[in-house]
Parts: sequence; C-alpha cells; structure tokens
Amino acid sequence: ILKLMEEKPVPKPRTKEQMAGGRAKRVMPEAMVFFHNWSSFHGRSHRRRSSEPSIKKEHLHGIRKSQLHTLPSCPEHPSYRYDQYCQQCEVPACPGCVTSGLHRGHDVQNISNVFDLMREIVQKDTQELDMFISPFYDTVMSDIETTHKIVVAKHQERKKMIVEVGKNLHKIVDNITQRYLKDENEMEADDLKQIQSLEMRFLRLRNQVRMTVDENHQILTNNDFTKFIGQLLNYTSKNQHFRDVPERFEMVVADFNPSIPEEGELCEIIGSLGITKTKSIDRYRLPILRKITDKSHKTASSSHSYHLLGKIRTGFTRTARVSCSQDGDQLYVCGDSKVIKHFSKEKFELIEEVQTLTGNEPFDITVTKDGVLVYTDWEDGSINIVKGGKVEGLVKLTEWKPQAICCTYTNELLVAIKMADHTQSKIVRYHDCKVTQEIQYNDSRTPLYANPAFVEENKNCDIIVSDWTNQVVVVVTRLGKFRFSYTGNLQTSKNKKFNPFGLATDSQSHILISDCDNFVVHLIDKNGQFLHYIEGCHLQYPWGLCIDKLNVLFVAECYSNDVKRIQSQK
Repeated sequence: ILKLMEEKPVPKPRTKEQMAGGRAKRVMPEAMVFFHNWSSFHGRSHRRRSSEPSIKKEHLHGIRKSQLHTLPSCPEHPSYRYDQYCQQCEVPACPGCVTSGLHRGHDVQNISNVFDLMREIVQKDTQELDMFISPFYDTVMSDIETTHKIVVAKHQERKKMIVEVGKNLHKIVDNITQRYLKDENEMEADDLKQIQSLEMRFLRLRNQVRMTVDENHQILTNNDFTKFIGQLLNYTSKNQHFRDVPERFEMVVADFNPSIPEEGELCEIIGSLGITKTKSIDRYRLPILRKITDKSHKTASSSHSYHLLGKIRTGFTRTARVSCSQDGDQLYVCGDSKVIKHFSKEKFELIEEVQTLTGNEPFDITVTKDGVLVYTDWEDGSINIVKGGKVEGLVKLTEWKPQAICCTYTNELLVAIKMADHTQSKIVRYHDCKVTQEIQYNDSRTPLYANPAFVEENKNCDIIVSDWTNQVVVVVTRLGKFRFSYTGNLQTSKNKKFNPFGLATDSQSHILISDCDNFVVHLIDKNGQFLHYIEGCHLQYPWGLCIDKLNVLFVAECYSNDVKRIQSQK
C-alpha cells in the first residue's frame, strides 16, 4: 500500500479562498487513499512554509508507536509522519500540516481510520467476489462448457447422419438399379420370344414359297412331253395362298429416359442442414450482495425478524397459487375454483375474476413480463393466456399434462409437464409457443423429477423445481445441468418431514421454499446453503409463494382463504 502511495501524485489541498464557496462536505472516495504520492504532496503545497511548529507526538491518535516508522515522513515537517487524513482536501497530512492552519475547519481524521475503512471495503468486496460473483461466473463457465460439449456432440451426430444418408441413398440407388436390370432382362426375354415366334412363322412361309418356285421351274424345264402334260394337268396354283400374308408386328423398344434430379432437388428430397441459431441472453447486472455473513456462523437459530404486513382475503376455501408481475403492479390468486382472482397492489381490492376456458380449476398461474396472465389446465392438457379479459389457448398437449408454470426473465415460459400415465415428468421451455428446451435427465440418464409441483427461475438463470413425490427441491443450470438438490435443513429438525411446495427467489438470488407441513418457509442461498427459516407470522400450511419488486413475500395458505404479506425487518 505504501509503495502505491509513493508512486501516485496527489492534488494540492484547497486554500481557504477555494473552500469559502460553501460547498457541501465531501465524503472520501473508497479507494482514493491508495493512490497518494505522500513524499511529493507537501513539497509542492507547503514549500513556502519554513517554520516547523512545535507539536508533541502525543497528538497521534489511533496509530501505535511501534507502527510509526512504517508511515511516510512529511517532507515539509520531517520530524512528523503522515498520520492524519483530510476529508475535504482528500490528502494525507501530518500534525504539523494540521496545526499550520491549512486544514482549518476541515474534517481531519486519524489515518488509521482510513486504513480500517479501506480494509473493510476490500474485505467486503473480496467476500462478495468469493461468495457470489466468482461462483456465478463458475456457473456461467460450466454452462458454456456444457454448451461446447452439446454443440460438438450435435455436429458429430449430424455428420453421422449425413454419412448414413449417403449410404442409404447408395443402397436405394443400387436396389433400383438391380430392379431395373431385372425388369429389363425380363422384358428383353419376352420381346425376343415374340420376335423368334414371328421369325419362325415367316421362315416357314418363305421356305414354302421357295419350294414352290423350284417345283414350277422343274415343270417348265421338263422336256418329256408326256410328263409335262401330266404335271400341267395336276398343277394347282399356290399364289393365292401366298398372297394372303399373315399378320405380323413391328417391335419398337422404348428409350430409357432416366429422370436424374438436379442437386438442389435432391437436397430438397433429402433435407437441408439447419443453420445453427444463437439465442442471446440479455446483459444484466448482478444484484449487490448487501450483507455477507460468515457461513461458519449460520445456524437455524440466527435472528431474523419478519413482520406480517397484512392479509388478503381471497374468498377461496383452499388458496393454492399466487403470482405477481415482475414490476409488482399485478397480483393474481387461484384456488379451489374455476376462477382466477385479480387484486390491486395498492389496497389489495378485487379488480376482476377470470373464469377458465373449460371450467376446470387452474393448476398453476404466472404473469409474463408484459403483465399478461397465463395458466395451466391439467384436466384439459392446455396452457392458456388471458388478454383483455378473454382466454385464448396457447398450447394443447395430448399425452402430457401441464402442471407448474413460471415466466422467465427473457419472457419465456417454463412448464412442468407429466405423462398422463404418470410415468415421466420433465420441464419444457416454450418460446412463442414452440418447444426450445426439454429437461428430464441428469448426466447419468436418471430422471430428475418424479412429480414437479412448482417451478421457478432464479436471477442467475438456474431452474428450481419442487418435487411432490420425492420431497426434494432440484436445481439445474440454464442448460439443464444438475447443480444440487435440497432436502431440508439437517442442522435442525422440525416436527414433520420436509414437504416442499411453493418457490420464490429474491433480489439476492436466495431461494424461498414453503414447507407446508411444518408451517415455515426455508431460505437458502443460490448454492443450496441453508440460511434460516421464515416462521412466525401465524403461518399455517404455506403453499404458493411470490415476491414483488420491494421484496415483499406473498404466502398463499392452503387451508384458509388468506394470502399473507410478509417483509423482513432487517
């Protein structure tokens, strides 16, 4: 630190005339003290002062005498060291500088206070970097590495498919070629058979004609009159027979005109290679970790006080789900009814009631970034949206049933769906009603979920799911890679087994989990570390959860008609 102080120049202290402007008292910048050139400051600003006032070392407060030698000496007052700091001038000073009157009326503090302040700032920054920011980037790097593996594997899969398509096409062409050759051989044999039959018939006729011609020549060349007369008397003309030419045919073999598709046509038949799409994750600022506590001292008995702000009477016998918009201006509640109730955020008065399209109870509700209500209908297998008081269908499932739903920070929908035969469950991401991601298994191909009850997205894009059947909360990354599971706080035991239901996340990426049977809400950090319980406030069977922009927690109590509003008093 002292070396840095000696390397950087500092501004001159302000004169009395400069300070006379009545400017408001300034606060020392957090990191300023590290960059002062202690040895040159008073050489510039106090060179005109030759006298050195007589001040005893008893004026040094907060600096141990054993540490005095570590402080730089004042060049203007060599017998004194810089053990003071002027807040207004933002420069170090020695007792001689203070009594000289140049810092008169200024807030001059012991330099040890400055070092303590800077040490505390550095310590807090280091804790935040170590406990929050660095793990976040570790998660991002893990996601990028997973994406890298997925991309490489997908391209390898596509290459194998291309080679396989080529082999299949060659096989198909070879099969067609062999079939054509077989057909061609059969056609050739049939054609030759017909030609040969015709040839044999006319060959016989031609031979008969030639034989008749020879016989007639013999008659005409016979000099024996007696025989000649006998031959003429027995002669019968065959010309009439030969003039009647039998039916015959001409055979024209058709040309083979193969239809060879162009390269583009063949590509259309085979299919095109889809271009890789990159989906941008919007830039956002990590929330400030306002208070960091030592994990070694975290226990379930840590004092955290929560205040019950009030209750909202919903009118349901069983209040199940509650959801508020991200801007905190809209609040929706559903329960054992076919209607979803919309309450104002000012006086929490009922604004409207929205009836489901089928008359079934909604399974879950969420509010998009645009303030639009979306709900799932388990019986109907549909996901529906409410615009202008009118219900419209978004997605219709056949073999699957939609259960929990939430809206992400990128205005997409995460939906927990379950097979109608209850054999499989998974999380599906929808973008513009199209499935863009499915999360079902871990790296070992073991199912992550048995019966997802609630789903929520954290500020770091982790996906959180509470599982009814397994009584566990499962957390995966944005890409679906398993991070951790939470089965309750092992340090303290409640009366009943951990039974997770509703989920919510606050501005510090803490995860809130309603433990219905134990009448508490668990608060854990984004890495699954238990922090404390939210209890008291007369909670009874907490079910659905949501948090507004002011970090006010809304808790839907299952077996009452209340939604309680709770806020931390810390």
